[in-house]
Amino acid sequence: MNWAAMFQTIGWAFLPVLALPLLYLIWPEAKLLQSLSRALIRTIDSAVNAIGEIVKWALPALVLSVAASVFALSIFGVTTTKLLESAGYFQAIIITLGAAATLLAGQHVRVDIFHAKMGPKAKSRVDLIGFYALLLPSCLLILWNSQSFVGFAWRIFEGSSEADGIKGVFLLKTLIPIFAVSMIVQALAISLRAAMCLAGQTRPERPIHIDPFFHTAEGDAIKGSPQ
Repeated sequence: MNWAAMFQTIGWAFLPVLALPLLYLIWPEAKLLQSLSRALIRTIDSAVNAIGEIVKWALPALVLSVAASVFALSIFGVTTTKLLESAGYFQAIIITLGAAATLLAGQHVRVDIFHAKMGPKAKSRVDLIGFYALLLPSCLLILWNSQSFVGFAWRIFEGSSEADGIKGVFLLKTLIPIFAVSMIVQALAISLRAAMCLAGQTRPERPIHIDPFFHTAEGDAIKGSPQ
């Protein structure tokens, strides 16, 4: 089975879904579109939040692996390649699999220094434009350029360049397209919320412990849910 061709087919089939925020702006009162968008937002938010809750446990594992390497080398004068490489694996897992959850929580560093002082609708416009002009093209480029070397890594089951290293480089490289896909789908959910905000509609409940989108620094929000 040609897995690369299958994933490409799934990707091309998913592309029209990325136009949902624009369709929502055109037909905000369409009931079917509302139901589909709300279901999609809840599904994406729940999945990304669950992944983030799992991935956060890689943080103490990263600390322990680094500490173990330091103590083993400084106290006993020995260490292992697998222990040294494990820190890189944990770091890659945290960054790539945790990026979408960080986006959901609104904790990515923003270049736009004025965003925090904007009103709800201005924030919504910025996020919509940012999705289609910046995030989506960048992630699609990552997906397109990564498929060749990820596919090659799987064909040879690429491992560490060291004889006693971790034999999972092919899995490590697979995190790159997973990162791009997760960022696209989470940004799609945020863009749908932005479209609902611009239409003056309430948004679905967000995962607990996460601040609402599209509110001012003083906490103002447009009518309905501050989500």
